Amino acid sequence: VGTAIGSVKATDADTGKNAEVEYRIIDGDGTDMFDIVTQKDTQEGIITVRKPLDYETRRLYTLKVEAENTHVDPRFYYLGPFKDTIIVKISVEDVDEPPVFSRSSYLFEVHEDIELGTIIGTVMARDPDSASSPIRFSLDRHTDLDRIFNIHSGNGSIY
Repeated sequence: VGTAIGSVKATDADTGKNAEVEYRIIDGDGTDMFDIVTQKDTQEGIITVRKPLDYETRRLYTLKVEAENTHVDPRFYYLGPFKDTIIVKISVEDVDEPPVFSRSSYLFEVHEDIELGTIIGTVMARDPDSASSPIRFSLDRHTDLDRIFNIHSGNGSIY
């Protein structure tokens, strides 16, 4: 969020103050997802991300961007309007996201005389990139130095 992802630039044959342009997003299916600001020194419209993007939810956005002169000499109002529009398409690229556990923490209570190899609980996670993508589970051996517990790598069962 807040990252610049591209720019547009309207050309204006005027010079100085009369060449200044203001950009705005006026329509499209991404009006709530993106912002545009005018960079005063280059007169470009810089498009930034307003909300987090998710490739799995939506891969393409279309924006209608307007560029308009900010200063118009009143003598030339009859020649207006002093603006133009362009269609901007934004393609969202996929990134490999890590698995996400279904809960932030798990608590398993175990009697001290439990038989070796007994499943004491199961952790669950999903891959945000694909519902059918297999996930492999493992224990951080720095947290179980005595190797008391083990986990089934394919289904998350702890024993």
